[in-house]
Amino acid sequence: MKTKALAGKSRRLGAGAVLGLLLAGLILVKARAGTEVTPGPSPAAALEALAQPAAANDVVTDCSKDEIQVGINYRGDRIDFFGTLGDSGADAVIVKLTSPAETVKLNQKGRVGPVWMNVKQHTVESVPFIYQISASDRLDQILSPELEQKLGIGFEALKGRMVIHTTKGEAEPADAEIVFQGLLKLKQKEGLYKINEENRIKIKQGVLFRHRIVFPAASKEGDYLVETYLFRQGRLLQTVTDTIHVQKVGLEAKLVRWAQERPKLYGLAAVVIALGAGLLVGFIFKGGGH
Repeated sequence: MKTKALAGKSRRLGAGAVLGLLLAGLILVKARAGTEVTPGPSPAAALEALAQPAAANDVVTDCSKDEIQVGINYRGDRIDFFGTLGDSGADAVIVKLTSPAETVKLNQKGRVGPVWMNVKQHTVESVPFIYQISASDRLDQILSPELEQKLGIGFEALKGRMVIHTTKGEAEPADAEIVFQGLLKLKQKEGLYKINEENRIKIKQGVLFRHRIVFPAASKEGDYLVETYLFRQGRLLQTVTDTIHVQKVGLEAKLVRWAQERPKLYGLAAVVIALGAGLLVGFIFKGGGH
């Protein structure tokens, strides 16, 4: 009987420890995903403000808010972005949303006999976490392929800036296209990479334009650049840059920073929490092993 009781307590303690670890992991996952959306000025108010008299050649851009707070309930956010063309004479607008470049690792699958498995691994440098383009017309109607490459506008230009290294397996010329298309598919699935030619920026009265920027649920902390390009008959007139800051808030932010800055201490705390949860479960179900 004692052996059975001890076994029952051990099982409850182990289950509680696992439960504690799962709870700690869930908090971190939510912290990495996670908004409380703070309201900004209404679109009408922002357009009215932009329509006020300015210097004759001023090109002005603004947005409903320039900071996004990511909390446990974050499911994405939308920001209204506005601009006035002044007397620039621009007949087309392109808005590009990007984040600082990072390095990612991708596995490439292949057939080995009857089985599909990872046969290569690639490291891809100069990959922006998010890349979204919106325009007042089709890109090929606004600027030349050469200018697209120079300004980094469009997926072909983006591909040309990425650097791919094969770290496992034998490198082949076709790898670059395979890796880029695989990365593009993953990013598009998460809503991170988009070219919104079907949702074109509207230019009103030849002076004002408006656009809605969508931040997906997977948004990371950091500074996101909003670059506005003004064109006339295919020629670049001016570029205006704005910044939107994304920041984690609340308990999730503290836990993530603690895990990053003091990983050993965080790991010890996770173990203590798991053991405490195991003891708690054992106490609650104290009589379950008899």
